[in-house]
Amino acid sequence: MDSFEANKIFGAVLGTIFVLFGGSILAEGLFHAEAPETPGFEIVVAEAPEGGEGAPAEEAAVPIAALLQTADAEAGAAQFRKCGACHTGEQGGANKVGPHLWDVVNRPIASVSDFSYSAALQEFSEGGSVVWDYDHLSYFIEDPKGHVPGTAMGFAGLKDPEDRANLIAYLRTLSENPAPLPEAPAAEAAPAEAAAEATDPAASSDPSAAAGESAQAPAVTDTDAAQPAPGAEAAPVQAADAQPQTPAEAQQAADAPAAPTAGDTSAAAEGTVAAGAESAAPTAAAPAVPPAAPAPVAPAAPAAVPEAAAPAAAVPAAEPVALAGDPAAGKSAFRKCQACHAIGEGAVNKIGPELNGIVGEAVASVEGYSFSPALTAFAAEHPTWTPELLTQWLENPRELVPGTKMVFPGVKDPEEIANIIAYLASFDEAGAPAN
Repeated sequence: MDSFEANKIFGAVLGTIFVLFGGSILAEGLFHAEAPETPGFEIVVAEAPEGGEGAPAEEAAVPIAALLQTADAEAGAAQFRKCGACHTGEQGGANKVGPHLWDVVNRPIASVSDFSYSAALQEFSEGGSVVWDYDHLSYFIEDPKGHVPGTAMGFAGLKDPEDRANLIAYLRTLSENPAPLPEAPAAEAAPAEAAAEATDPAASSDPSAAAGESAQAPAVTDTDAAQPAPGAEAAPVQAADAQPQTPAEAQQAADAPAAPTAGDTSAAAEGTVAAGAESAAPTAAAPAVPPAAPAPVAPAAPAAVPEAAAPAAAVPAAEPVALAGDPAAGKSAFRKCQACHAIGEGAVNKIGPELNGIVGEAVASVEGYSFSPALTAFAAEHPTWTPELLTQWLENPRELVPGTKMVFPGVKDPEEIANIIAYLASFDEAGAPAN
């Protein structure tokens, strides 16, 4: 091979290299694309909550209903970009890694027909009876895997309450008929605290308040003056009206109840009336009374007091209702309540209030929780969570208290209800096992 042929071969090789490198540089300039700021299908693994079941304490301090009053849907649209990798938001949008979110507010949980939900979320939905209302959306978005263990959703959650409120405000707009915003709950806290103070045995001057559940019943009916205790107080007054026929007898009838009233611990208000009668009768009628006139009347007035005092003794005789349920079985049944309620040491308010000491506790009185106006009004007529009242509540909350925020449909098995109540009764107000 001569030098001319060798030069041609080397020239061809160099030309080929030049064309390849030059074409690559030209293509890079024509079709260059910047790397996306956020990977399109990034799946973030959920972090374990530091506070366990106590993590939603901030949610209880600032209810989502209050935050939604000033939430910014445009800021929520920016937050929704984090959801766009797995969800669509437009009408008629297809399911992706997660179900579409069009018209999601107040939609039954786990109800998109052509999407396969995890068993955990189906259980959380109670068969589709629980809906994605504002409280449930906030609760789930805050920590999906922490609040619904076993869910397939890998999103770590939004811990900032304002970010959640903005996102939910935007989700609300994804509908032809957006759901109405909830009412601001700020005015509910004061009645709840007042109810707690009114039923706190330590703050009450009535000795019977320490009796817990049995002391609550007269609280509703004292004003009616128709129960046994008020009746016992009224008996001496009736005797004073019926017995005297002369001024002497009138004075004796007013004086006679003084000794029995001293031993009557339930007649504070009527004792004041009797004292007034004692102080008034001697000054007005004493000058006209012969000394011997009171003698025949004296035995009659004391005789009426023991007869009327018998019903009064029946009030402290009431015993707390025995709980027939099985606490161990109730602990298992309580799992369906754990999405919204906590119990035990360190329990705090979640979507619903913590339930420590609930049996015998005043209705709508958990500190730091904002109750619905419906339950606050209900508490005025039913001041105590007795086992009987809890049974009615667990059977059908919305039927017992129309307008309550509780969306749970109720427990239909009476035995299961008894077991749940027995389990609730096994914790005292501090969350320790009750003796």
